Amino acid sequence: MQLRIPGIALLFLIGAVAGLVGDHCHVVTGTTVYLPASHQVPFVWTSPIWFPALVGVATVLLAELRLHLGAARPTVTVRQGLGGVAAVVGTYAITALAHTAPAFVSTVLIGTLATITWSVLGDRSAIVCAVAIAIVGPAAEVFLVVIDVFRYTHGSDGLFGVAPWLIPLYFAFGVVAALLGEIVTKRR
Repeated sequence: MQLRIPGIALLFLIGAVAGLVGDHCHVVTGTTVYLPASHQVPFVWTSPIWFPALVGVATVLLAELRLHLGAARPTVTVRQGLGGVAAVVGTYAITALAHTAPAFVSTVLIGTLATITWSVLGDRSAIVCAVAIAIVGPAAEVFLVVIDVFRYTHGSDGLFGVAPWLIPLYFAFGVVAALLGEIVTKRR
């Protein structure tokens, strides 16, 4: 393991809090609705307790993966990390606002933002992390939709019951989680 306990804790916290903010945006706009099966566990804000835990763990795992793919760039900064987190949370909020837009348009918009995020903050190794979570994340959400944990609103459910823009949203998340791994390691 390349990450140390303080870094793991920080990455988990950043992922969990950012995930809660983004998910709250989805819940309050009706982009997603948690169904009765999800209410068998306590909620944090408007999310089942397992949601921020999953996002926090995913953030840590992606950061660790990035560190196994090559040396951390010596030029990455905390400022870039803050900008990356803001970019992902902002993109998440845009998906909440765009849930009534045609799926093609909102997917193009989120795809464009994900591309900008990678172009400005990512490297080749970040692509591996981004592609991995862009596959695993939406697949996990499809599974949760199938077992009736939550649903996406009509019009934002065109990819096996989930939103097509999840793929680029998760991609951007993967880029930023990789960047955060580099920053946490550099700051030891």
